[in-house]
Amino acid sequence: MFFLISLHFCRKGKSRNGATMCDLVLLGLVALSFTNPPVATKKEWKGHGSSKNLKEIMIGRCFDYLENVNPSAGVKDCIKIWEEFLKVFNGKDPCNIKEQDYNIFLRLVEHDIPVSQSIFWSQTREITSEFSEITASYMPLESTLTGYLVDGLNWCGSGSINGPNYVSCPSWNDCENNAVRSFWRSASKMYASKAQGVVTVMLNGSSTANAFRDTSIFAEIEVGNLDKAKVALVRLWIIDNLMGPDIESCGSGSVGKLELILTEKGIEYVCEDNHRPVQILLCVTKADSPTCKLDLAP
Repeated sequence: MFFLISLHFCRKGKSRNGATMCDLVLLGLVALSFTNPPVATKKEWKGHGSSKNLKEIMIGRCFDYLENVNPSAGVKDCIKIWEEFLKVFNGKDPCNIKEQDYNIFLRLVEHDIPVSQSIFWSQTREITSEFSEITASYMPLESTLTGYLVDGLNWCGSGSINGPNYVSCPSWNDCENNAVRSFWRSASKMYASKAQGVVTVMLNGSSTANAFRDTSIFAEIEVGNLDKAKVALVRLWIIDNLMGPDIESCGSGSVGKLELILTEKGIEYVCEDNHRPVQILLCVTKADSPTCKLDLAP
């Protein structure tokens, strides 16, 4: 309807200042195109769209982290952090976001990780998170400001819209350089490079896809970025599921490959199968498992 009215006015004569009415109408249309940017309406990718209220969630998490979760992270500008994060993918091809595109954002959220509190995981995310929270002795990537801001969220942009694409985003494997994948790779690289003292690694000994997978972020990114000048010892915990199976253990299979990599890097390590405190935590929800029976013999 608005387009038809425009054509009607374009047929009229000149205005008082000499400009045609068509000129004025077209100028108004251009102005509207800037004040009301297009939004995505078509699902282009397999993955979910950006998390709803992404901006508000991230800014809220930022203030919460700095005020309540970890005040020792220092003074940060939460608004600036969001703005730099948005710049990474806003108006861009969602499959062309490089790891280095996050450099400015990562510098804004960077803070120290306490000595001997770095912990890495692969296929053990849930138990690693629970163990770290309960013991208050570890700070996984997801517990740093970097990870805390976006943990569990999804995001991407589009070359044809302004702001996050809330309709669809590339899934993890849709393309290598998607916004989320590049973020976690870049963040993991920085996290690993800051590790110092005793470093802990928790792997799944019941995994049919190898405890130490070549395609995992831990294998591809984090191991290679451990600094032997900072790391005194790597402590490997190979944790089986309570009901098994026991597929891999220290010194064998892919775990043996990891041990060899650490040796070649000149980093000392120790390895332990089924670290008992972790097993006890697993038993909280599965106390009837044979593994959880207490040995009360004197």
